Parts: sequence; C-alpha cells; structure tokens
Amino acid sequence: MSAEMAADDDAVRAGIARVEGYLLWQGEVERARAEAESFADELDWLTTAQREAVVDLFARRQLDLSRTAITRTAQRALQLRQEYQDRYDYLRRRGFAAAMALEAATVFVASLLLMR
Repeated sequence: MSAEMAADDDAVRAGIARVEGYLLWQGEVERARAEAESFADELDWLTTAQREAVVDLFARRQLDLSRTAITRTAQRALQLRQEYQDRYDYLRRRGFAAAMALEAATVFVASLLLMR
C-alpha cells in the first residue's frame, strides 16, 4: 500500500470517527432532553415558561455530566493505550534481546562443535 493510499485510508477513518462521534453525541442530547422532559413532567405545578426553563437547565446539566464522563473515559483510554504500548515495546525489546542471546549461544555451540 502506498503512502498516499494509507493517508487516504486514515482520512476516511477519521471522517467516519467524526460522524460516529456526532451521531453518538446527538443520541446523548436526545437522551438528556428526554430525561429533562420526564423530570419536568413530575413538576405539574410549573408554568409553561418555568417548565421550559427547567427542561433546558436539566438537559444542559445532564449534557455537562455526560461531557465530563466522556472526557474522563477518553483520557483514561489514552493513558491505558500508552501504558500498553510501553509494555509491548518493553516486551518486544526483551524478546529481541533474548532471541539475539539465543542466536549467539547457538553460533557459539556450533563453532565449538565444528572445532572438534
């Protein structure tokens, strides 16, 4: 695969991720609004204007909580990804060193056997 094709694939993946994120967030907006409407339904003594204000405030607070949770989750995912990458790199280096040691030992033993 050429570098240009890889860049195109990356751009497509990034675009899909953006669309997916947008759609997921719109679902969250709808969920927050439904929760707010349900909450306001319990307050049957509110005027229409008060009810709209309560729904807007409740939905906004729900979305703030969601944004905070999503941000924390994303930050933790990035942190874990880095930790796993570091561990993988360490194990790979260690495995490479072990393979080189085994190769050297094999060459050494073979040379000893050939010297006999």
